[in-house]
Amino acid sequence: MNTNSAHNRYQQQTGVVLRNVAGEYMLVPGITREIDMDSLFLLNAAGVWVWEQLAEPQSLAALRDNMAARFGIDAARAEADARTYLEQLLAQNLVVALPA
Repeated sequence: MNTNSAHNRYQQQTGVVLRNVAGEYMLVPGITREIDMDSLFLLNAAGVWVWEQLAEPQSLAALRDNMAARFGIDAARAEADARTYLEQLLAQNLVVALPA
């Protein structure tokens, strides 16, 4: 799956939760009694912000525009960052791509 379709929207995968453990933010797919440490996805502050945006379906363009405004970066940089981050989340099945 990739982010090349301008028509896709992206949303958090059901069952994936954001956890703060000793100041480190991570995405944990499906809480069970035993957590597979290899399945954790660490986030920085910008990653947490994007994750929170993905609680509702978002297009790449919307993420780009909101990131540019939130972090004071130009649209090209915001789009590149959002695309890279979404591709990582998609590869780990932490978000889903929805048709427009």
